[in-house]
Amino acid sequence: MMQWRRSAALAAAAILAGSWSAEAAAGCLRRVYNRSALVLVASRDGGPPVTILPGRSVPLRLERPGTISLAAYCGDATAGGPVAQASFAYVAVQDRCFIDFGDPWFRPQMGKGFWGLQGTAPFTVNNPNQGDVILGPFAGEACPVLRRGG
Repeated sequence: MMQWRRSAALAAAAILAGSWSAEAAAGCLRRVYNRSALVLVASRDGGPPVTILPGRSVPLRLERPGTISLAAYCGDATAGGPVAQASFAYVAVQDRCFIDFGDPWFRPQMGKGFWGLQGTAPFTVNNPNQGDVILGPFAGEACPVLRRGG
């Protein structure tokens, strides 16, 4: 009986130690979604770009405050300028990660972006989770259609 209690106590201590160390690590795993017909290129803090094809998403680790730069292209990213582009500042403090946007109205009471006067279109930020970014279909998708001979 004493051996069982000692084993249970050691197991509980190991579980608690693991959860405490996980909580102490700063950062969050978020996603960038491409729900458009465009090719999306994302870069975090000026680092190497990641290409996100239509209908795909990529995980993005936010570990400290920084910037996400996004550019949407009609096809090959090297063949022309972006159709849409934006940069968003993000905040990552312990387990809290979100895109920092908006205006200062009621900031202390409601947080930034309460009135939503700063547009983010065609990108949607902090949806479905805080820190996520989505590029959805939008009216500006004026890409030439490739013609196939035949």
